[in-house]
Amino acid sequence: MKAMPAYGLPPLRLQALLTAGGPVAGTGAEPSASELDSMGKAVLRLQRGLTGERALAGASYMDDPELLAAYLLYYWPVSYAQATRALELAGLRPASILDLGSGPGPMAAAALDRGAARAMLVDKSAGALALAERILAPASVSSTCLELDALAQGDGPPLRENAALDGEERFELVCFGHSLNEFHAGENGRIGLRAALVERAALRLAEGGSVLIIDPATLAAARDALALRDALCARGWRVIAPCTTDAPCPALAAGASHSCHDEAAWAVPRIVEALASRAGLDRALIKMSWFALRPPEPRSYPSAVADSLAAKREHGPFPASDQKTLYRVVSEPMLNKAGRVRRLICGIGGRFPLSAKRGDQNAEAAGFFALRRYDLIELDKPERREGGWGIAADTRIRVAQSPEPGLL
Repeated sequence: MKAMPAYGLPPLRLQALLTAGGPVAGTGAEPSASELDSMGKAVLRLQRGLTGERALAGASYMDDPELLAAYLLYYWPVSYAQATRALELAGLRPASILDLGSGPGPMAAAALDRGAARAMLVDKSAGALALAERILAPASVSSTCLELDALAQGDGPPLRENAALDGEERFELVCFGHSLNEFHAGENGRIGLRAALVERAALRLAEGGSVLIIDPATLAAARDALALRDALCARGWRVIAPCTTDAPCPALAAGASHSCHDEAAWAVPRIVEALASRAGLDRALIKMSWFALRPPEPRSYPSAVADSLAAKREHGPFPASDQKTLYRVVSEPMLNKAGRVRRLICGIGGRFPLSAKRGDQNAEAAGFFALRRYDLIELDKPERREGGWGIAADTRIRVAQSPEPGLL
């Protein structure tokens, strides 16, 4: 399998970002060293406000010129790469997208660059929407139709009361890119409120349409995302990716210190690398918690589905070792005291380790040591071990889907 390029940002998109929000807006010029120093401080302020103490979560930071510039040249490329990866792993190429809490449009841009012809962006910041129009137009196909909806801006109605959720037009994809985690952040009952918002937004889906949710990979945000996933599945929703089952997430049940998130290497744009260095941040990897889901059919019965999912969970801890099924690799390799390399896999039966002795020839031949986080694998004849599976002489591992671009 030859190496493929990592996730990156098309040059036209980067140029549009520099033109729209660079220190010398309108020129497309790259920032000077002193400008990068100043923007690096804004990036750190934004990072702390969104994923640290979260003082900016839900706030109108898009209306702060310094923070908006930092977002455009740092977080926008990151969010674009995350959306591209999630869309690829989920196998989604929507022709139309409704982007809720869009900001300046990185999620919509990723969909447009995968062939979408129509995008409707909804955000409470009119300034962010104006920038989205400037950023998306130059590098979008000529047939692209953009519609911007700022009904929820300023002192207007919040997103849950936005008329954009009640329109008649249908979309193949409704997405929430780093916006749901800011909805009722820190409040009791937030998971139920978010689930209700997703279900209402799903009314705008075309037949067979999907919802894509991307949130931060921090412990708190990831566990909230997992809880939201479980709440929707209990109401009859089906997970397209990355999960291979709709059963309750085993990471939540494992304890308050456990979560599950995706991470991958990417082609870090030079401007992002420079800002990360000045802010003392590491951007070698993109990390996120995400799910692509489909709502239940109109005639399905959520309570019955919930009972079915609960029954599935009781069938654990593992399926029969001669049963071929798909699992998602959900951890980096871990070396235990016995010298075994362990990776957590997740699927039917829950989340449990697949392991092999370091340097084991059977594991080497099966491709175990080459596995990457979020590889989707099919296992044939794994060795049954206490608390998990091992690699025997006749064990076979087939990578059904690799998260590296170009291999899908």
